[in-house]
Amino acid sequence: MPLLPSADRPPPSRPGSRSGSWSGERSSPLRPAHVQRARDWRTAPGWLAGSAALLLVGTPVTSQAQDSEEVRYRNTSEVSFLVNGGNAVQSSLGLRNAFRRTSPTGELRLDMATLRTDATRIERTAVGTSDDFRVEEDRETERTAERWSAQARYDRNLNRILFGYGSSGWERNTFAGFNSRTILSGGAGARLGREDVWEFKLGAGITYTFQEDVTPDPDGLDRFAGLRSTLDYEHQLAASTTVEVSWVVDANVQEWNNVRGDLSQSIATSLSDRLALKTTFQLLLDNDPPLQRVPLLGTGGMDTGETVLVPLLKRDQVISVALVLTL
Repeated sequence: MPLLPSADRPPPSRPGSRSGSWSGERSSPLRPAHVQRARDWRTAPGWLAGSAALLLVGTPVTSQAQDSEEVRYRNTSEVSFLVNGGNAVQSSLGLRNAFRRTSPTGELRLDMATLRTDATRIERTAVGTSDDFRVEEDRETERTAERWSAQARYDRNLNRILFGYGSSGWERNTFAGFNSRTILSGGAGARLGREDVWEFKLGAGITYTFQEDVTPDPDGLDRFAGLRSTLDYEHQLAASTTVEVSWVVDANVQEWNNVRGDLSQSIATSLSDRLALKTTFQLLLDNDPPLQRVPLLGTGGMDTGETVLVPLLKRDQVISVALVLTL
């Protein structure tokens, strides 16, 4: 096999150097250690990576070999847990994982999250006489909140400012009125920023939504096209403090009153190179929420045996404090 020019071969290691060392990414005093020290995950020689890329996209080997050296991986996992016992019993568990793959050609993002809350209702009764009785407890546990979500998005760089993107997301939230909601989206956007300090990304695109409600709306649509706008902002306030803001708005072009919004704001403070404490506030808005079937009572408060459809609330909010592990 012919050898590549010497410019494309990796430089020889210097005496005393260790394999798998941290990459020479420029650090910043305003960037926490767990963000600065991105691990270099090169697992193949430069000529092998370049040859594979040439077969896939048909670009010059030398260019792809150079790009492969700049690929970065980052994974963050969050966990929040709350337990309350005694006279009131309640437990809440939240998990979130975010994976990022960044290269000169674009960025791949994979996000998964779940939130579950259980509450136990305790009823106490006394059996016997007023002078001699025993206390019995009846406990019933029910789920009061549950949410699952997963999303994949790829941003393809068109130049230093513009990019195109494609995404696919799935969500389940029965307490918000839907068993399943899948959204496919594609569009373009622009980014501005200052390296290692802040980044601002604004995007717009088209969507197609598949939705299955807990209580089907006889007049609603379970499949529809829409428009989407996105805003992502990240700012390194200090050496150990990072602020992130994400805002997504989806509109149904077939029913313009059906507009949804997802606003997430968080601030993370580093505890060590790998650990951070993160506080997040998430606001979910739905201008045309799913319906709920409720019993119908008469004027005297008597149950009529009938039910009616009423819309759920238009707003949900979540506040969480989580421990974050960065790899």
